[in-house]
Amino acid sequence: MYSSIEAEEELEQLFNAEINNGREKEDKEEANQQDRKVEDENQTKDTSEETVEKKDNKKVCCVICEKESSDAHKCSVCDQFVHAICGSYSEDSEGFGLTVTCNLCVRKNRINIEREGAKSGQEQQAQKMVSLFNSKLPAVDIGTNVVVRVPDLDRGRLAPRNVLAVVVDVVSSGLYLLGTKEGPLERL
Repeated sequence: MYSSIEAEEELEQLFNAEINNGREKEDKEEANQQDRKVEDENQTKDTSEETVEKKDNKKVCCVICEKESSDAHKCSVCDQFVHAICGSYSEDSEGFGLTVTCNLCVRKNRINIEREGAKSGQEQQAQKMVSLFNSKLPAVDIGTNVVVRVPDLDRGRLAPRNVLAVVVDVVSSGLYLLGTKEGPLERL
């Protein structure tokens, strides 16, 4: 083709045609590679692995920042790859293969600790309230007469405010079964 060229313009046209053909081939190859990449990602995408494939090389991404990472560090809890700076690490180990815990697992652990603390705090508060209540009322033996206050919502205007009752039985949780003229009360 070069031997048949006589003018400079013909050379430029041939050169531009070559460049355009090369670009079209490159664009087609890139599109094919992207299609293959999308297909590969759809096939290999697994919820337990956070890996990204680019062309033929597998690249590992950090769970926290989602940037490319070496596979030097894995979270000791969730077993995902993580940068050393994207997590917490134990001070007794150093260097490659460092024991790292990702910030997500650290946060989950702190939340669980706070929940356990809140639960134990509620249990302590309940015990405190029960002990305070028990300290106000002395223990009563079976057969003792007691006066029970009737709530305002449960009585009429002319009904008495208190009811005279007798302790019939002591339940193991510190509650008493009370009996009246009309029979035993439903509640302890």
